[in-house]
Amino acid sequence: MQEDLQYLLSLSAVDKKVYELKLTKKDLPVRIQNLKEEIDREKINLEKINLAITETKVKIAENQDVVNLENTSLTESNHRLEAISTNREYDAVHLEIATHKRNIDTAQANVIHHQQILENLLKDKESVEGVFKQVNDANSPELNKLTEELNGIEDRIAEEVGKADAPREKISKKVLAVYDRVVKRRGNPNVIAAINRSQKACLVCNRTQTPQRIIEISKKNALLTCESCGSIMVWKED
Repeated sequence: MQEDLQYLLSLSAVDKKVYELKLTKKDLPVRIQNLKEEIDREKINLEKINLAITETKVKIAENQDVVNLENTSLTESNHRLEAISTNREYDAVHLEIATHKRNIDTAQANVIHHQQILENLLKDKESVEGVFKQVNDANSPELNKLTEELNGIEDRIAEEVGKADAPREKISKKVLAVYDRVVKRRGNPNVIAAINRSQKACLVCNRTQTPQRIIEISKKNALLTCESCGSIMVWKED
């Protein structure tokens, strides 16, 4: 029985490692996604302000084109005014000239307005770029590390699972059956509690074992379980 208990400790250590890796496998995608979302959030903010800058530059260019076009039309109207012979034509051309001037004033005002918007956007961009760089620099190393860890975790799990074969082969079927049953019922391999003269309580449920029970456990000649939680009690010297 002493040998069974010794190999049971080895098996439990392997199973705990496998269990931890499987938990990590579930946890890693969530952590990776959170890091990506944090980076993407700042990236989207930067993309939005870049798009706004591009759109504002287009509006400035469009209004400058309007100014140039209306100036050309204004020049043509002024030339036509010199050759007018009737009052009706004179009034019509003056109306054109007034319209061109009004369009020029409106377009120039739009240019000034959008230039001010552009100036503010460029200032905001510096701040947004700084935040994005800070978040990206802080998260990218961890993101790369976790991604690499996730990519190799299946191999690590398989490697650890293989280590369980050796102790399993050396444990009697009766003891192994008890261990597997407790693990299955509990849903995790934290089913072994070390007991000694200093540690008199079950490490799983914290129930203090009776003096008689501790003496029985110390003999290491029987498979004993905690009467409270069913954990397997193993004697471990102080």
